[in-house]
Amino acid sequence: MLIKFSTKLIIFLLHFFLISSNTNAQEFNFEGDWQIRITQETGGKRNQDGFLKIQNENGIYIAYIQGGPIKIKINNDSIEMAADDWTGGSMPFERYFRGTMIKGEMSGVFGPENDITEEQKLLCQKIPLGCPFPEGSWTAKRLEKESVTAKPSNQKINFTGKWGIVERGMRRWTMDLTDKAKKWNEEFNVELDLPRQRCVSSGFVNGFGSAPEIFQDKNKITIITSSEVRRIYLDDRVPPKYSDWYPLGFSSGTWENETLVVRTKNLMPSVRGFMGNPISSNSEIVERFEMDEDGILNVHMTLYDPENYKTPPVSTVKWKRVKDESVVFPLLCDPDSFYRQIYEEGDFDEYIKRGHRRY
Repeated sequence: MLIKFSTKLIIFLLHFFLISSNTNAQEFNFEGDWQIRITQETGGKRNQDGFLKIQNENGIYIAYIQGGPIKIKINNDSIEMAADDWTGGSMPFERYFRGTMIKGEMSGVFGPENDITEEQKLLCQKIPLGCPFPEGSWTAKRLEKESVTAKPSNQKINFTGKWGIVERGMRRWTMDLTDKAKKWNEEFNVELDLPRQRCVSSGFVNGFGSAPEIFQDKNKITIITSSEVRRIYLDDRVPPKYSDWYPLGFSSGTWENETLVVRTKNLMPSVRGFMGNPISSNSEIVERFEMDEDGILNVHMTLYDPENYKTPPVSTVKWKRVKDESVVFPLLCDPDSFYRQIYEEGDFDEYIKRGHRRY
């Protein structure tokens, strides 16, 4: 009788621990797609959203924020991450995230890797936007995929109006570059190669997120930002077979439920900001425009360019309608100062030699 009881007790305990183990494994499952949100308190107050992807490859965690690789360490319910960004003075730095998972959601704090000195604290107080040691809190919620129904048009939603920026998404200095892109990047000279230096359009990716003025009709959406005009065609128009490339490319949009999905091709080769990451003419950009209940327009952009990026870069922005009361003039740019400066500094010959890096 005692033996039978002992056997049943052992079976019960094994069953209990097995269930407990499976529950913990499921509760602390960090793999998947997450929306991460930071609330920065020092170094310039701001709120920013980002796309966090965590993978487990042969027992090793690999993660990305906005498509850029990050450092990550996971132990039971705790998580540590490090992701780079840049200050208002274009100085790169790293945020160190520390947190835990509770009931399937993550939260914690971020800041510098080590304690900062009094001098560094004073710098952040005097020049918040130039502070490379920001601190704050963060949360992350799992992204769930929704069923999609494609629609040729959705006239219930109209983006017409003048828009202002509510908040920009998280930024990344480092991206998951291919070997080809790394070589290009190593030879990048921001003073001689950056298109905007010589009054050439910075291109689609660099201009993404700027506050626009939008005009929408049945067949197209026209977006004006500064001196650039972009058209998103909602009908069946396509570019000519041998069409040239353009800084803003050719955009066509379709509706999926309440979301406008825009695909852009025919892009002129360019670079991703002053980091110098290349963007090829074969790239495709996919945007998702979605209006929330408060009238905020959420825009999510993904750059697909396998020639240069092993993981697609992601950018996000939130806009809200603003009163159309101000007078807007186009941005003026005269390249004379650029050419005069490189001539006076003895860099003009080098600029000519680097013609293969311009389009």
